[in-house]
Amino acid sequence: MRGNSEFEIPYTGLGIGRHAFGFQLDGTFFSDFEPSGFDDADIAAETELDRFEGMMHFDVHVTGTVRSSCDRCNAPVTLSIDHRVRYVVKFGDKTYRNDDDILVLGPAEHLLDVRGFLYESTVLGMPLRRVHEMEDDCDPNVLQWLTGSVDCAPEEEQEQQEETDPRWAALRGLSSSEPKDEEDEESEE
Repeated sequence: MRGNSEFEIPYTGLGIGRHAFGFQLDGTFFSDFEPSGFDDADIAAETELDRFEGMMHFDVHVTGTVRSSCDRCNAPVTLSIDHRVRYVVKFGDKTYRNDDDILVLGPAEHLLDVRGFLYESTVLGMPLRRVHEMEDDCDPNVLQWLTGSVDCAPEEEQEQQEETDPRWAALRGLSSSEPKDEEDEESEE
């Protein structure tokens, strides 16, 4: 678990009990994660590491704003975040993270890299629907296109639609004709 030392906590030197840490997260921090889901951020992450004999609790509280793309119009939108989450860190024979979001640190580890926890806490704090609070703040051109009141097809595409290959026209004719009944076929003979 190696990374940016600004986001590493040397937990082996910490005594039993609670220890507070603060982190400032901006767009540069989130650019390391793909896909980040947002363009810029101003997040304050207040954390508390509660160390016990065989494990630790890592509590994260993220507050601030992120700039993302609006789900409705794709224009930039600023969203507020206020989210708390607790992670469990245990000590074991090897380092791994299980499906229950429990991080196990092996005996060779001496630093707790908290970047993943901070990123995950921020993403979990994002609203499911990222839209402008007022629909009037959305891009009016996109809203017109969504409602169908604007024809946004380029002229070239319209011309291509008008010029239909005769082979396709013949096939369209086949699909629109009704199948004949067997009785009709016999009467024609």
